Amino acid sequence: MPGITFNIKGEKKTILFDEEINKYLRKREVDGRKSGILLNLDPYGECEFASSEIQSLILLCDELKVKYNDEFNWEHGRVRKFCKKFKELCVEAIEKKMNIEGSGD
Repeated sequence: MPGITFNIKGEKKTILFDEEINKYLRKREVDGRKSGILLNLDPYGECEFASSEIQSLILLCDELKVKYNDEFNWEHGRVRKFCKKFKELCVEAIEKKMNIEGSGD
């Protein structure tokens, strides 16, 4: 499934930011200032996040989980599931003092 695969630099555990979730959020999140760090990534390139950016990603995941928690539909469930897993990866990276890298498929 196409999308962006994230992992802690040098480790094998990965989280997929599915292309369909990305498209759904891009349609719904018109304020790109907050969500731009995640939604404006090149789906065919590579990226790396340092600790300050990882902190921003954690906050974004928390905001998205709250925002998409009220409506119980399939897409919102997928957003919450991704945010939960991605936040766990971010917290683990902070604890290990490592960066997160992403690569498009």
